Amino acid sequence: MGFLRKKLSSGSLKERILFCYLVFFVLFFGITIISYYFLPEGILKNKNPLQDWETSKNTFISTLQIFFYNQLSVIVVIFGSLFGKKKEKDINYFSIGYLAFFTQICINGVVLGTWSFSMGTEAVPLISRITRTFDLLHRAGFWEMSGQLLITCAAAHISTVLTNGKNTITKSFKDIQLSKAEKLVLFAGLVLMLTGAVVESVAINAL
Repeated sequence: MGFLRKKLSSGSLKERILFCYLVFFVLFFGITIISYYFLPEGILKNKNPLQDWETSKNTFISTLQIFFYNQLSVIVVIFGSLFGKKKEKDINYFSIGYLAFFTQICINGVVLGTWSFSMGTEAVPLISRITRTFDLLHRAGFWEMSGQLLITCAAAHISTVLTNGKNTITKSFKDIQLSKAEKLVLFAGLVLMLTGAVVESVAINAL
């Protein structure tokens, strides 16, 4: 864990993204497989009250609805990123935004593994569930999760509440500064999430 904390809090944005993807793949597909074999099918279906709404029949409007709904997860990640924690031996603070992101990935893994999708389509075998994740023309999940991942990595160093052991330092929001690369990655993350919203909107309206 110490090694991963070090890599995820690295001063190198590329390193943060690389290792975040590594953890993402292991966590997401690991949870998917475990859920498939050990949890009841549909266990999380219709359990989220925030999903109790219908998208517009207009693809453009439904795209915006889906995109802005998905920004709720981004808000949680950004809020978590305002808090950083490290041990005495650590060089950089570990962003709590990662915990918010990986929690969402675990939930997504359970949803996929138990086929708890609200649209109620017929469940498919495990291998198909995994391979369909990479059907980028028809499945929005990987677009959206990749977007969230990039945003999480870009915001990993914006912490204003820094805890080092028993000591806590609070900084002003004015002290938050993103590098040019971090701004570009943040923007790229939003673009990926918008792309995912388009794919999901088209898929829903095609049913």
